[in-house]
Amino acid sequence: MIEFANVSKNYKNGSHALKNVSFKIDKGEFVFIVGSSGAGKSTIIKTILREEVPSAGMAMVNGYNLNRMKRRHIPKYRRSLGVVFQDFRLIPNLNVYDNVAFALRVTNVVARDIRSRVPYVLKLLDLAHKAKSMPDQISGGEQQRVALARALVNNPSIIIADEPTGNIDPELSFEIIDLLSEINSQAGTTILMVTHEHELVSYFNKRVITIENGELISDNRGDESELFTGKELMEDYGRGLVSKEKAIDFSSKTPRALIEEYERQRRVAGGRK
Repeated sequence: MIEFANVSKNYKNGSHALKNVSFKIDKGEFVFIVGSSGAGKSTIIKTILREEVPSAGMAMVNGYNLNRMKRRHIPKYRRSLGVVFQDFRLIPNLNVYDNVAFALRVTNVVARDIRSRVPYVLKLLDLAHKAKSMPDQISGGEQQRVALARALVNNPSIIIADEPTGNIDPELSFEIIDLLSEINSQAGTTILMVTHEHELVSYFNKRVITIENGELISDNRGDESELFTGKELMEDYGRGLVSKEKAIDFSSKTPRALIEEYERQRRVAGGRK
C-alpha cells in the first residue's frame, strides 16, 4: 500500500530532510507519524502526494512507483488519496455542501452520484444541518469535519491527515481521531496521520512511526490484539460525540441504506438519553 525503501531527500539549499527512511504500511492500517517540527514528517507527506521525488531510494504507493511516475499520471494517482490538512483549506465562497461536492466535480463525477454521495458523507459526519452554511459561519471543529468529509467523499483507499488537530481544541482533537479510527476499522481505509502531539497519540492504540532529524528512529506497532478507537476515553469525559453511537456498517452497497441505518442509530441513541 505504502512503502519507502531507503528513501532520502536532499534539497537544493543543502538540507537533508530524509535519510535512508524505510517502512511499509499495509492496506487497512492506521499509522501515526510523529516527530518534532522539522523532523521530516512533511517531506514524507509531500513524497506520498508526489509533490516531491526521492533523491535516493524508492517510494511505492498503491502500486505506483513514485520515482518513475510521469506528470500526466499524477492527477489520476492522487484521486486514490484523501487528504486532510491542518488549515482545513475550505473554499471560502462555497457553502459546506459545495465544498464537499467540489472534490467530486473536479474529477468529473456525474451530478446524480454527487447528489447521493455528498448528503451521505455529510450525514455520516453529523454535518447535514450545516450543508448551506458558509465556512466562516461554522466552528473550527466543524470546518475540520467538512475537510474530512471532502477527503472521504471520493471513497479513497488511503487518507492522509497532515496535522489535522493543529487548529482545534483538545476535545475536538479526540473527536477527529476517533472519527478517523472508526473509518479505519469499519471501512478498512488506510489512515496515515502526521502529528507532533505525543500526548494525543498515547491515548490511541495504533502503530507509531517516529522521525527525528530525517531518520526513522522507532516503529512501534502497539498491541494489535486490542482495537481501541478512543470511545472509552470519550465516555470517561462524558462528551457527546458521534463516535459514541454504534459504528456504521460501511459494507452496505447503497448510500441510501447507509443513510437510513445512520438515522436509525441516531434515533436509538436519542431514546437512551
